[in-house]
Amino acid sequence: MHACVRQIHGEVLPLNILFSRQVTLESSHLDVVEFMKASRRTYKLTKAHLKIRPMKLKSLVLYIPGWWNTPNDESSVAIVNSLLQRNTVVFLLDTCLSFCRGYVDSASRITAISNSLFSFMEKLHQDGFPMASVHIVGFSLGAHVAGAAGRLVHSKLYSKFGKITALDPARPCFARTDNKLEKNDALFVQVIHASTGVLGVEEATGHVDVYINGLSGKQPECRNMSITFECDHAQAWKLYSASVVNENSLTGRRCESWRELERENCTGDETVLGYGCRSDVKGVFLYKSKESKKRQAVKLKVFNPLDFRTWFSR
Repeated sequence: MHACVRQIHGEVLPLNILFSRQVTLESSHLDVVEFMKASRRTYKLTKAHLKIRPMKLKSLVLYIPGWWNTPNDESSVAIVNSLLQRNTVVFLLDTCLSFCRGYVDSASRITAISNSLFSFMEKLHQDGFPMASVHIVGFSLGAHVAGAAGRLVHSKLYSKFGKITALDPARPCFARTDNKLEKNDALFVQVIHASTGVLGVEEATGHVDVYINGLSGKQPECRNMSITFECDHAQAWKLYSASVVNENSLTGRRCESWRELERENCTGDETVLGYGCRSDVKGVFLYKSKESKKRQAVKLKVFNPLDFRTWFSR
């Protein structure tokens, strides 16, 4: 393990941790939660294809939460409930067994989780389910799980997921690695950036990259909080879940250059982004919060990057 400390906006964050240990201990025990409007079932990921086979689904929507997220927390509930307004069934990969621990230990489990997710997808593929009908939404660490599984589907099944929607893919441990999400991981990859360059990656890695209020990593909804990291990070899933319900709630202008994005003065066409974004849309986009529609700050487990236990507790 090698830790590199970098200065960002006057705050010291250990952002470039390279952690090579691979963990497989819990991967065979991961659960999938199946949500319908009036029901909820939980079963092992290793057996999930047997439960899904009789459903004869035309598409599969799967949400992968991030660090310290559970199926019952605010982010998961918001994403699942919004997606259920557009889909009969929504699946959630319960990552808490692997991600409810110190951050570095959690990040080291990405490969094991993605291997388990691939095994599930491979069984669906063998049953004749098209990978192009799979839409994975991933938040933070969950976005990298989606990308890693997508690479396995591409390399081993010679196919691709239809869509990956990456909600502020995690930056710590992924700033300088080939294992982070990229646009080749699915037929259409959309990335929504919120805590840009802090908890979320800064680079444009998708077919569509949406930058919420530019590159500062600071969201106006969080300005009155003493530690804003988690609140800034959360604006990605809050905006996306709102766009599922109302497609016009997340629109932005295309940036003709990175310089335009840096200046927060993008002049391209106004485009529907988020859930309603068309798969033929490409480019970098700037979304600016409307003053009259500022979203309420969320109250989450505080991510304190200066606390050793945040990174290395078990």
